[in-house]
Amino acid sequence: MTQLVFVHGVATRAGVDYDATVRNRTRLFTDTVFESANVQILNPYWGGESPTIDKKVFATASADNSFSLNIDKPAGGHDGAGKTVFGDDLSIITIGSQSPVSAIDAILSEAVDTADREARELNDEEVAAFKKAVNLIDEGRAQSVFAGIPDEAAIAKRLRDEDEPRAFGLVSKIGQAITAATDKVKNAVSSVGSKVLKSYSPAVGLFLGDVFVYLNAGETREAIRAIVLKDLQEAYNAAKAKGEPVVLVGHSLGGVILTDLLSDPKSAGLPDDFKVAVLFTVGSQPGFFASLELIAKRENPSGERLKLDCVGAWYNVFDPIDPFAFRADGHFKDVEDVEFDSVTGLMAAHSAYFTRPQFYARFRARLIKHGVLIPS
Repeated sequence: MTQLVFVHGVATRAGVDYDATVRNRTRLFTDTVFESANVQILNPYWGGESPTIDKKVFATASADNSFSLNIDKPAGGHDGAGKTVFGDDLSIITIGSQSPVSAIDAILSEAVDTADREARELNDEEVAAFKKAVNLIDEGRAQSVFAGIPDEAAIAKRLRDEDEPRAFGLVSKIGQAITAATDKVKNAVSSVGSKVLKSYSPAVGLFLGDVFVYLNAGETREAIRAIVLKDLQEAYNAAKAKGEPVVLVGHSLGGVILTDLLSDPKSAGLPDDFKVAVLFTVGSQPGFFASLELIAKRENPSGERLKLDCVGAWYNVFDPIDPFAFRADGHFKDVEDVEFDSVTGLMAAHSAYFTRPQFYARFRARLIKHGVLIPS
């Protein structure tokens, strides 16, 4: 049995939405990555240690006065010369004909996002389609979903698990996700340059708030570290008893926390023989904060890059348009920076990794490469 510890990132707070997100993410890891192997997944929750930020500080869209120069901008969908940037047929089917992996990611991500918004667990139909998508991407057959000139019903049917007796139609959850994905693409284009950008303020504020709280040495930082260390110790104990591997995933600030602990495991209170088979920092900032000497400080002035000695393999995954994700190889040795294209909006990119079939396909391939999983 593999011991997997997932450390969440910034702006994560307890509630029905968080519970649904954890349940659905855990099921996707279990059913699509570890389908033929046992896994125990621990999800230490540290978000409750951060203080609450007054929502009034985010109300930047409700100011009575404007500091605008009142210069009109071109409408979304056109360039400055009035030419149409995107064709009229901007659908998930059109995108799929050009980039099938991106289109499949968008469809299944919409299904997961919908379940999370509705605070419900993914149903069997959704999980079966997600698993089928992961396998198609892993096998290089994503284009088969969009072969010919399919309609939405045909795409839904092609994402159906052959073992699932009920056919998928537009009334199915996957059919609805296909329609919603097309609508989301069109809305994203039409909203370019609009005031929708003002909604980014709370996300940025919560990100900065959690980061400042953790990087400021004191009781809160130690409380956060203690919560994560507790589950790392539990995973270590279970793994050592049966000779099992430990896999760590840190999203956003979760990756910073893990890197901070693993850069000096003895001082952190981890056992001397604590080992991590594979570490994934996703949409994270360990390289950035280490360069500022806020974590993982170099002990020698030579500028030599640091190595996490207790880690077997380390993948630092980032979306190029994720504003909160940075490379790590400038400060650390033996880390592989891996680009991941979520094909989504600027701010959505930071939270989109774990709703994409492409991520789970690549994650599984890395675990097979390092002997954590055996190919089926």
